[in-house]
Amino acid sequence: MINSQNFIYTAETTPDLSTNLSNSVSKIDPLVGLADAVNITDSPNCNTKLSSILSAAEIKKKGLDVILQLTGRDRNRIALESEMLGALSIDVNKVLCLTGDQPSEGGPKAVNEFNGTSLIELAMRISKGQLTDGSEIQEPKTLHPGAADDLYTHQSNPNAIVSLIKKIHMGATFVQTQYCFDVNIIKAYSDLLMNNGKDSSWKTIVGMGPLKSAKQADWMRKNLWGINISDEIIHRLDAATNPINEGIEICTEIINEIKDFEGIDGVHLMGPNCEELSAQIIKETK
Repeated sequence: MINSQNFIYTAETTPDLSTNLSNSVSKIDPLVGLADAVNITDSPNCNTKLSSILSAAEIKKKGLDVILQLTGRDRNRIALESEMLGALSIDVNKVLCLTGDQPSEGGPKAVNEFNGTSLIELAMRISKGQLTDGSEIQEPKTLHPGAADDLYTHQSNPNAIVSLIKKIHMGATFVQTQYCFDVNIIKAYSDLLMNNGKDSSWKTIVGMGPLKSAKQADWMRKNLWGINISDEIIHRLDAATNPINEGIEICTEIINEIKDFEGIDGVHLMGPNCEELSAQIIKETK
């Protein structure tokens, strides 16, 4: 994926709250042979799920590349270093470095020893064969850290690009963004990246996903951080006789428009239990 010259497709899966590993892993079957990689989420929204690294090991056996999402919310330095070493031991060499959704008052205790930025630093240190205490790693391997971004933040904060480029200079080799369903915003983001030195050494992958209904889309934009969905899209979904197919069509239209944007290298398809729908979108636009 890092060295791909083609338009990149990544998708997302979340392990179940279950001891049935095969059920969690089989959800990605429609993506095998289509997606360039699948992100495995890390207990999203502070909800316990089956181990993501265990799921990653089984997904790799199916021949699908894996991006392990890793948050600083739940683990201290020792646990994070151990998790990165574990990923490399099963040939998972891409980690999306995240601060993580924070628990509400009265919820589980957050650790937050590392945030998304310092996790990139940690991944680069481990790539060089050393832990934070100076211990040498036997048989070190290269770990490619990734950064998260939000296109709309750049609309309201001109200094946000400075923070992103800093992460690239620290060693991030790919960027995956929050949802965006606005071609004009994506074009402005592409131009911003190109004006700030974007080149082929790092990949920018824009987030979107198959919206299933107007009700779902409206809930998302009202309750989830960083998500902007226009009234126009809500109305399209509401008027559609088959909202699920309309959600797929919305994504395919956007993807076909942005494929030639110089600063955009691919799309990241997200959403709960959307593996099969994401596979359909890839088929229709690849």
